[in-house]
Amino acid sequence: MEGVRISHQGLKAHSPEGAAGRITQAGLAARSAEGTAAKAMAIKGHEDLWVEIQANTFRNWINETLKPMNIKVVDLVEDLCDGTVLCALVEALQGRRLKGWSSNPTNQHHKLENVTTALQAIEDDGVKLVNIGNVDIVNGNLKLILGLIWSLIMRYQIGKSKFPPRKLMLSWLQAAMPECRVGNLTTDWNSGVLLSALLDYCKPGIFPHWKELNRHEAIENCRRAMKLAHRELDVPMVLEPEYLASPWLDELSGMTYLSYFMKPDSTGVKSTLDWVNSRLERPIKNFTTDWNDGRVANELVRSMGGPAPHPSKLRRDPARWEENCQTAIDAGKKLGVQPVLSAKDMSQSDVEHLGVMAWAAQFRNVPPRPPVHDMLRVALDSTSGRVGEPTYIKVESISNELSMSDVKVSIVNPLEQESRLKLDSKGAGEFVPEHAGMHEIVLTVEDIRVDGRYFFRVLPRLVSVPPPGMAPCAAGSIVEVLVSATGAPRREDIDVTAHSPSGRAVPLEPRHPPPSAPGTTASSATFQPDEAGVWTIAITYKGEHIQGGPFTCEVFDPAGVRLSPGALEGANPLKPHSFELDTSGCGVKGDLQLDIVHDKRSVMCALEKLSSTKYRATFMPKAPGKHRLYIYFNGYDVHGSPHVFRVGSRSKKPRDSSSPSPAFARISSPVTRLRSESPHNNYNLYESNTKHTSSIDRREERRREIFLIN
Repeated sequence: MEGVRISHQGLKAHSPEGAAGRITQAGLAARSAEGTAAKAMAIKGHEDLWVEIQANTFRNWINETLKPMNIKVVDLVEDLCDGTVLCALVEALQGRRLKGWSSNPTNQHHKLENVTTALQAIEDDGVKLVNIGNVDIVNGNLKLILGLIWSLIMRYQIGKSKFPPRKLMLSWLQAAMPECRVGNLTTDWNSGVLLSALLDYCKPGIFPHWKELNRHEAIENCRRAMKLAHRELDVPMVLEPEYLASPWLDELSGMTYLSYFMKPDSTGVKSTLDWVNSRLERPIKNFTTDWNDGRVANELVRSMGGPAPHPSKLRRDPARWEENCQTAIDAGKKLGVQPVLSAKDMSQSDVEHLGVMAWAAQFRNVPPRPPVHDMLRVALDSTSGRVGEPTYIKVESISNELSMSDVKVSIVNPLEQESRLKLDSKGAGEFVPEHAGMHEIVLTVEDIRVDGRYFFRVLPRLVSVPPPGMAPCAAGSIVEVLVSATGAPRREDIDVTAHSPSGRAVPLEPRHPPPSAPGTTASSATFQPDEAGVWTIAITYKGEHIQGGPFTCEVFDPAGVRLSPGALEGANPLKPHSFELDTSGCGVKGDLQLDIVHDKRSVMCALEKLSSTKYRATFMPKAPGKHRLYIYFNGYDVHGSPHVFRVGSRSKKPRDSSSPSPAFARISSPVTRLRSESPHNNYNLYESNTKHTSSIDRREERRREIFLIN
């Protein structure tokens, strides 16, 4: 049957409800059962019908490609046999001129040379041609001609890929139109409903009532949708509406027409790209090179609530691109998004855009999920800690979508040393800080760091002194003295008096709770020192000092630490800055410690002791911006701490502030316990994302237990 002119009128009057007998006899007589490029595509039965559809579609595709050159093909067999149309087609597809072919062949030899030139150019461009030569085209072998044209459509229309194009096209269509449940590229499209839905996806609002179409009006539905696609989306009608509505529509014809909706410059690609960009901080331009390093893929997964790292945490080294892509693919699986390409393929510069686009489009159908940090709650038993004392931290999941078995917690101290925090079955853990300063709680889910910065401040260790002295305290704090006695002394025989540095006596009224155990009597007395200096606490029994008494307590003035004039002015990034402090106003000697904080992290600071009451501090700011200077004396915040100052050209005179910066919002803890706290400051756990605030302001309690042996 080779070399026979084919009629393409057979199906014009055919409808799904009609019989095959309605096709013209002329059309059947001229067809060869072998005339198909898709024999291996599992299309069975009625070969004469889908061969006619395929030949018509491929002819229209050629004409659409050659339209700028004003060349039109009427019959594939006759019009391609001299090689001129084939050479012009290859030039149009490759965008370059071919050398050595004749535009006006006068003999068989010229025709064979033309076809040879075209086939060689096709092979040179990476298109594999099997069992086809110049003689086959010149002699009009329809089967091989259709196979050749399909190879060109695959390479230049659908795209070069080692993956089956059918799979990639279906993956994107299924992701773009989940309601339609696309299962194939043939019969599912006969009613015209899916095509109408695809138009509305590519250009929202163009066909809003596609669900209301009558499936029995298939040809009319197809005609209306195809005309609309041609007018609004510039999709050529390479397929006739009657053919699209035919139950014998061949897969290659369906793929050829639908490929216009997913070409790199198509409206389908633009619609998907617009949605992806709505999830990203910075817009991208394609589904190829912009995805190679894995940063966009991870950002997309992350935007949907998936456990992917922030793009800034990913390595930009090309050797790490495949690893970055794999991280995004694995995180996407957690959201139910299955990979279309491998991580290796996605990281290649020649990645097929349709595969990446099909994977990205699946995220449109991911159910809304809050960010991971919104699914976790972090609580501390107190809003600050102290060196050497346990701080209790609790982390719990507030979403059924996140299991605590996937959550890990670690603490980063001011020296940037990270230690793992072990949690019990209820998510509670105990941490004993070894360094004063800002500490960060780091959460990871499946080894991906969680957004949200959780910080808490650790105060220095309280100063302790050996008996008979009592631990130093600040003026205004509450001092409690416990007196435990064995035997049964009369309560009126016990007297407690505090003597101020100026010699003023302050009688203390002992409180006598019920005995804590048979044979033991415990009494307590409290006072609030209001002078700086050394206080003496006298405890007498029947007028005599008890053993070890009287007891001393050094009380310092929390407002006694002074900064040298202009101490915090003129500090600049990456340059050492020094200032001096004077503690003589505290009234007693003591231990001075500093903590400089920027961006919720402690900055290293060296403290040099110049004399018994004078110090020089030196630090090197890492970056410009607002800093805070926390000053501790004997483990307590002093009055005016923290001092807020700015590093950099906008440096201003520091101001005193007893509250955190507005940039630091406080997290309230559901459980509080009695802690040692300065009467002048609130200690807070800082978290950069929360807007809720709470504070605790208690007076410091210092307790000294003294045994009275009777």
